[in-house]
Amino acid sequence: MTAFLWRALFAVVVVVLVAQNILLWHSSGKPSEPSIPLPKNGHRPSSQPEESHPESQTTLVSHESNWTYEPLKHAEDFTLNRHKCEIAFPDLWYEIDRSVSYWKHNISRSITEDDISLDWRENGAFRALIHRNQLRIIETKGIFTLEGSQFPERAIAVWQQIHRALLGATAAGETLPSIEFSVSVDDRPDTPEEDPEDTHTLWSFSRKYDNPAHDRAWVMPDFNFWSWRGVAGSFTEMRARGKQLDEYIEDKIQKAVWRGVVWTNPDVRAPLLEATQGKPWADVVEFDWMTHANFIPMEDFCRYALLVHTEGRSWSGRLKYLLNCDSVTMIHDREWTAHYYSLLKDSGPGQNYVSVKRDFSDLREKVLHQLTDVRDAQRIANNAVATFRDRYLTLAAETCYWRRMIQSWSDIAFSPEVYEDVEKNITGKMKTKRMLRGIAFEEMVTQGARRDEYPPTPKEEEPAEGEGEEGEVEGEGEGEDEGEGEGEGEGEGQGEGEGSEAETKEGAHGTNEGGSSSDGSDKEGGGADAPQTSSAAKHGQTG
Repeated sequence: MTAFLWRALFAVVVVVLVAQNILLWHSSGKPSEPSIPLPKNGHRPSSQPEESHPESQTTLVSHESNWTYEPLKHAEDFTLNRHKCEIAFPDLWYEIDRSVSYWKHNISRSITEDDISLDWRENGAFRALIHRNQLRIIETKGIFTLEGSQFPERAIAVWQQIHRALLGATAAGETLPSIEFSVSVDDRPDTPEEDPEDTHTLWSFSRKYDNPAHDRAWVMPDFNFWSWRGVAGSFTEMRARGKQLDEYIEDKIQKAVWRGVVWTNPDVRAPLLEATQGKPWADVVEFDWMTHANFIPMEDFCRYALLVHTEGRSWSGRLKYLLNCDSVTMIHDREWTAHYYSLLKDSGPGQNYVSVKRDFSDLREKVLHQLTDVRDAQRIANNAVATFRDRYLTLAAETCYWRRMIQSWSDIAFSPEVYEDVEKNITGKMKTKRMLRGIAFEEMVTQGARRDEYPPTPKEEEPAEGEGEEGEVEGEGEGEDEGEGEGEGEGEGQGEGEGSEAETKEGAHGTNEGGSSSDGSDKEGGGADAPQTSSAAKHGQTG
């Protein structure tokens, strides 16, 4: 009897174990949902051409529904997916939405290939293609051959920014749509104004509010979000250095500070110098480009309670640095806008800067109020930190903006031809090869170091034996040079003026309207503007 019971018990245990293994086998056969979704196609891209490419999308997983943005954790994360970008930066898209609305309701049609043509442009622009999260350069127009310009540094910085945003999309499991577009790396979009029926469009660092021709431009993050060589360095590092100087407003230097040169925008900057001359509450001095007298390192502006901002030849890239201090920024009435300016508030509970008149006639009154009412000044400074340093001027916000811009452009623009038929001499016979258009970003960065335009001139078209042909890429990821190419944006806007030959040795690359020099030797750190050669000034290559 006892033996019988033991055999029965053993049989029951065996049945239970078998059933359990069957259940485990079934459950393991179903792949778990990844925490970061994969691209829609879910496989390595084919080297064969395809007629279309899936729209970008993010498959949301359940745990993301309760996701919240935390500055300390996410500010430098360029891999946020589309859903998280919307949660983290809900108010960042004004300029993108404005452009989409303009084309839908004012132009009333999609953007065509003719609209992005650069035939009208002399220099300072390029045309590019994005396909399967890879950036390719189709054409450069006076980027590398205009003597004395800072266009090479600007173009490379923009390419690096876009490339970083695309890497972030890939890491987030998103494939952005294929698009073709043109970009201006000058201070102004300079879209044609003579013909009211003209519809040329491009991406630009800024646009002027009251210029109808600029309404066609799409405003993108400026090149200094990558780097300002020799002055501020990496934008991310500059943010960290400024943060180390955080203090209560009452413990900062109790003055309004500014550095720059007048000639980039005399209508604005000359009145500032006049309004502050000899005033005990102001540290406002014109920067001497030749001697670097009155230089202040960029991060040291954060030591002051009040920071004065001025426009230059157009917008000024300096503002992003000032808003990363925990100080009160004072801004005159603006004529130009950048991609984040819609977030500036000069009144109400969310006020994050102090507005002054364009001629600075009320500057004294506003400065004395802020120095006296420390509580109000601290409130404004705190709002600026929360809005800009902690959120909308972060690496995460910048890359989210690029990806949203790419997606929105695709919604209103033509679908580009990604491939082209090219005649190639293969083992002594001419054959037609189906190839990707243009040249890979990685290869172009290397070519750019030689200061060559793309496509190359006929004499440069045949490389020496053993060298890769520019633009010869079959499929994705084959034959592409992975050169990094340190592209560092320098200077920010440019002004008009001519410098002597001696001055050009330091300032030949131009400066930005915010006052930086292109070669990074402008040590005023917040806004000196380098003199230019007449050639560079003619083409807007000055600060």
